[in-house]
Amino acid sequence: MSRCLSAFLLASAVSLGGCRVEQTWVTPDPHLERMLTQQKRLAYSEDPMLPGGMAMQAPPPGTLPVDAIAGDPIVSVGAAHDRWAERIPTPIDRQAIERGRGSFDRLCAACHGILGDGVSVVADKMNLRKPPSLHEARIRAYPPGRVFRTIREGYGLMPSYAVQLSIPEAWEVVAYVRALQLARGARVADLPPDVRDRLAKEAP
Repeated sequence: MSRCLSAFLLASAVSLGGCRVEQTWVTPDPHLERMLTQQKRLAYSEDPMLPGGMAMQAPPPGTLPVDAIAGDPIVSVGAAHDRWAERIPTPIDRQAIERGRGSFDRLCAACHGILGDGVSVVADKMNLRKPPSLHEARIRAYPPGRVFRTIREGYGLMPSYAVQLSIPEAWEVVAYVRALQLARGARVADLPPDVRDRLAKEAP
């Protein structure tokens, strides 16, 4: 046993002797070292230069925590008094729906598909749980507030898009999702005359 150990130590010494130590040990940049050792105040420590003599200070007046609910919760979180928003509470016009389409195509279509039907290359690769079609009866029955909350907070494997989409932008995506759902079940007879004429010209 001792002979094997001696052989192992000898081989290790030989291999280490071939290493270039000058490349392994690098002297820290003096400027970086200065940043690491600079004077600072830690939480709950004293600081005679600050009000109250403490390093930790109350937030400035008028500020809110990042997760605080500001304004009407129907608009900001999609629900109030334990009830989902039944209508989109922000102004929606053709331009807003077009902006919602751009956001949907950029952030949502990779998983939910361009048509919202859950058909996409990414969805095909998701073996754990595939993204649902937004045209399923249960999702079509969701009130707008629930769709908004899902976009802003995420659900299941879907992450939150609160960083990528502001509150108005998220409502625009909700409006576009509703437009997709309406278009999926629309009858040609219910379309405006100019749209029916265009479809007739494009039909094979």
